[in-house]
Amino acid sequence: MIGSTEARKGVVIELNGKLYQVIDYQHIKMKRTALVRLKLRDIVGGHTIEQTFQSDDKFVRARLDYRRMQYLYNDGGLYYFMDEENFEQLPLSAAQLGDGINYLKDGMSLEVSSYKE
Repeated sequence: MIGSTEARKGVVIELNGKLYQVIDYQHIKMKRTALVRLKLRDIVGGHTIEQTFQSDDKFVRARLDYRRMQYLYNDGGLYYFMDEENFEQLPLSAAQLGDGINYLKDGMSLEVSSYKE
């Protein structure tokens, strides 16, 4: 858990069952309390939101795993990637990749992030 005052740019938090990356952080001092305004990007959906929190609010910090993978090929609606360390193949759907499928080239190496497998 991290406090809202620790949510800096680049930090990934879990909020309402979704993963958000902090894009912008503002600390607003009021007469009796302090507020934190966060601009958040939904990692899966891609849209951005702005929300204001009390300075003592807490969030679940998401720990993402990053792996180097190589794009192999697509078969129907599945896109296959190979882990460069253990050579395991991972199929991902077009929905999981989003607009990223437009930039895939055979054999390209990229970094794939995952959360809770």
